[in-house]
Amino acid sequence: MKSVVIGGRTLGNAPCMVATALADSVDGMLQQVQRAVSLDADLVELRVDRLPSAEDVGAVIQRVACPHIVACRSPQFGGFFPGTEEERIFRLEAAVHAGATAVDVEFFAPSDLRSRLISTARKQGVPVLIGYEDMQRTPDRAELIAGLQEIKALSPDLMKLAVRAHSHEDLLTLLQVVLEARSFLDVPFAAIALGAPGAPSRPLACILGASFTYCAMEQGSVPGQLTLQETRDSIALLAEQRWTCSSN
Repeated sequence: MKSVVIGGRTLGNAPCMVATALADSVDGMLQQVQRAVSLDADLVELRVDRLPSAEDVGAVIQRVACPHIVACRSPQFGGFFPGTEEERIFRLEAAVHAGATAVDVEFFAPSDLRSRLISTARKQGVPVLIGYEDMQRTPDRAELIAGLQEIKALSPDLMKLAVRAHSHEDLLTLLQVVLEARSFLDVPFAAIALGAPGAPSRPLACILGASFTYCAMEQGSVPGQLTLQETRDSIALLAEQRWTCSSN
């Protein structure tokens, strides 16, 4: 797997922790970014779907010095952006032009708009994350593998798999896909299962081969999302090296 540099931070080696900043004002976003940095997040996901305008998006990016990935989620993808898909992609393009260190687009976004954003980012030298996002369910293993293969064909710099877990069986499906995906994906990827049954997915996916995961800054902010410290501690506790006996 090749490594990717996002704003000076290398993904693809040790697991990286991404904290999410989401607010409805420039000042609110900057306060959350500052909080993420104080908690030693490796990267910050800048969720710009609640900001009033594209100009506010640019104002945030121009004042954020840490490595970040810009995302703008509609309700379909678990977010708050109230506009059209055209307006949402325009907002992400504005982020690219403002100097974003990476941009996130969903595989299930309209293909013409998705391609336009990817082209804009490529021209500006901005890494692109393409995510398989199903906020309602966990598709079966074959469907998830096929989706990841389709995303791979688009040559993203980063990939993400995010599904909704309704049971521990769903969690196991996701983890099985992670084990298989590491054999054919050649870029850093994240794999997370939303919802309480999916909580173990965040540290376990990293142990099984994922390169980064998404964490909460405060406990209980999102069901099934561990905090930065909880995720780090879980990975350290469960790491194979900790349980490998050395021969005398």
